[in-house]
Amino acid sequence: MIEARSLSFKYPPLVPQGEGLLVLNGLSLSLRAGERAALMGATGAGKTTLALVLAGLVPATTGGELQGEIRVAGLDVREVGAARLSREVGLVFQEADHQLFNMTVEDEVAFGLEGLSLPPEEIERRVDWVLDRVGLNEQRERAPWQLSGGQQKRLALASMLAMEPTVLLLDEPMAGLDPLGRRAIAELLDELKEEHGTTMLAMEQDAEWVARWAERVLVLHDGRIVVDGPTREVLSQVDLLRSMAVQPPQMAEVAAALHLPGHPLTSTEAAPLVQQLIQNARLPIQNEPQEIVTPLAVVGRRSSVVAVKAEGAHFQYPNGPAALNGLSLEVREGEFVALAGPNGGGKTTFAKHLNGLLRPASGAVHLFGEPTTGRRVGELARQVGYVFQNPDLQIFAVTVRDELAYGPRNLGLSENEVEARVERALERFGLERWADAPPAVLGYGLRRLVSIAAVWTMQPPIWVLDEPTTGLDAALTERLVAEMEALHAAGHTLLLITHDLRLVAALAERLVIIAEGRVALDGPPRAVLSQAGPLRPFGLRPPPVTRLAGKVRGLPDDLLTVDELLEAVGRNRAL
Repeated sequence: MIEARSLSFKYPPLVPQGEGLLVLNGLSLSLRAGERAALMGATGAGKTTLALVLAGLVPATTGGELQGEIRVAGLDVREVGAARLSREVGLVFQEADHQLFNMTVEDEVAFGLEGLSLPPEEIERRVDWVLDRVGLNEQRERAPWQLSGGQQKRLALASMLAMEPTVLLLDEPMAGLDPLGRRAIAELLDELKEEHGTTMLAMEQDAEWVARWAERVLVLHDGRIVVDGPTREVLSQVDLLRSMAVQPPQMAEVAAALHLPGHPLTSTEAAPLVQQLIQNARLPIQNEPQEIVTPLAVVGRRSSVVAVKAEGAHFQYPNGPAALNGLSLEVREGEFVALAGPNGGGKTTFAKHLNGLLRPASGAVHLFGEPTTGRRVGELARQVGYVFQNPDLQIFAVTVRDELAYGPRNLGLSENEVEARVERALERFGLERWADAPPAVLGYGLRRLVSIAAVWTMQPPIWVLDEPTTGLDAALTERLVAEMEALHAAGHTLLLITHDLRLVAALAERLVIIAEGRVALDGPPRAVLSQAGPLRPFGLRPPPVTRLAGKVRGLPDDLLTVDELLEAVGRNRAL
């Protein structure tokens, strides 16, 4: 169904008289009809480029040099073009909002079906079916741009799934989705395969999801497919994956460290093996719960100053449901707080109240004791640095260097200080190579780094990071984690909006679950994540390690990381 031989592609130069960027370099790939495969690899490895080539959009829309043979669904991609391919190939973009343009959610799904000239009753049936399955039935009359980032992702998926393509290309389909949404989409993809034999290729960083969904995993590195095999076989090669900036599943890390047989990839598979290991080796078990300490907690540094305070905040988008419904939350100066919860629960809406992009209809939001109401966005930007969920909403300058200089220059800093901050940011975030390139033409992961670095140059006391790891590989995520650690250690207040509970478990001092526009749960991550029951109504699940600990007799049920688990079974090995 997909056949590529000796495929190479080079983008045009990003700057005048520059070199073209070779992304694919002699790649060969073959997928049979009905296969369900995942393509993994580092940020910038070429995953998105390959998806665009397979859909006929590159080089038609970008320019560049394409060489080699490529056929999809029996069609020669280089001859037929994107319009003809679109009847067989569905592509869900990495940035969902790039393919949403209709006036309502319902119209967005119906648009492609009308293009297929389906009867009205069949269009209506498919629209009802897919919106129900992705959890957007109640949003069908809303405009796509009024949805949360996760809801937009669901809508983009729904618009393609409704067309029942022969080949479905999914670029980071799980990015920005809550766990409940991930399960719903996975079930829907299973249904498409069973009923229609759809061939699926997902470009995905989330190894936990890939482990449960894919039959086959391919790894793209240096422009070629360098690893290709059954999912269990590939994802169990922990050291190899890490060498290519791919984060393995937690259970694969546990299995490698403890030499568990059978390469388990889920907590259900690993639990009896760990239990047997403990019993056979008579390993010491820590029966007492772990002390509630995070790697970033600084003893005795608790501040009495309240950095962020929301009191009964209400907000409703035009023609939409209440996004904030009496939300009250207090964050002290220097705290590292993670905000999680279901898509559309109000996390991003709350974040936009902190920098003045939105104002509460009633109630109040305060920064360091001062209300945000009546204060200009530029004034609030001196206190709150907001990293948008979508980096394209904050990138606008001609070059990366200009982008990083804009904020500190508008703070009134001297040109020498502006230049010094820009140079430090370029180095800290590994952006030196792209300093004079237009940020808008960089890959998604690099644009994400640019947006974070642009806030870093302003050094605000409060940071709000909305899904900052989306599109980042394991190495870049590690770099970002180090920066968050450094900011927190320096006394900055951090609010991290994320669905990655592994990240929450490793970093945050406090976890706040926001649902239906209000605070639903609030406490230390160890206390909140170790209780599956209270999380369930919000579509959340504890990290795999925590689920494993709850299934093994004698282990503390509040373990949060792989290192903690290895220590608890007496095998504290460096991974």
